Amino acid sequence: MNRPLKIVHTSDVHLNDEPRGVEVRDAFAQVVDTVIDTASDLFLIAGDLFDHNDVSRDTVEFVYQQLARVSCPTVMIVGNHDVWDERSVVKRMDFRRAGRHVTLLNEAEGKQVVIPELHTTVWGRCMLDHDLSNKPMAGAPARVANMWHIGLAHGMYTDEPDLQRSSLITPREIEASGFDYLALGHVHAHRQMRHGETLACYPGVAAAHIGTIEHGCVALVTLTPGKGAKAVAHVLGEERARKRA
Repeated sequence: MNRPLKIVHTSDVHLNDEPRGVEVRDAFAQVVDTVIDTASDLFLIAGDLFDHNDVSRDTVEFVYQQLARVSCPTVMIVGNHDVWDERSVVKRMDFRRAGRHVTLLNEAEGKQVVIPELHTTVWGRCMLDHDLSNKPMAGAPARVANMWHIGLAHGMYTDEPDLQRSSLITPREIEASGFDYLALGHVHAHRQMRHGETLACYPGVAAAHIGTIEHGCVALVTLTPGKGAKAVAHVLGEERARKRA
């Protein structure tokens, strides 16, 4: 029988070495703080952890250090900013440096990881090109037994399937996937859509200035047997403020 799950979902962190890079690093550290403070069971990163593929070794080491602070299973995909080409910073990384709990879904046709202790599967595709040919939901697998069925996808949600935009994700694809929860990335604002039994969500951005919002946020997701998925936007930094008070 499925157990309840608590998930932290982030995307579009856009770590970089620019003047405001310190602010972005601090935002990602706050995301990790949230995973720890909420005692979450699963941490999802839905693409664009990095802003581009020319980040410094220090920034890569920072990611290893932050992910090593997490003890729960962590699953991630790349996005259009850290796309999986010959220059990809993610392709050059060895996430074993952060720990065996980190899994990169790095297969172009899609990869599914089974997490037995959570009675959960997580699937996602590796983005090779951010263009009209890229279909983030193509090949989404069927549910495995009665496990929680979770997906990761980086792209643009639209109800116009013929729109000439790259990496489209449509309501029909979301409903057909049968995912309990679909963790989205690419849009820099918190947004939720439910199609069929699937809740899909963009979590918002960790660094406020990237989304031109007052506070950064993540999605806090709960999966409850018999009730499905529920997500809320969680403002980053609130735990720090309470501890300082």
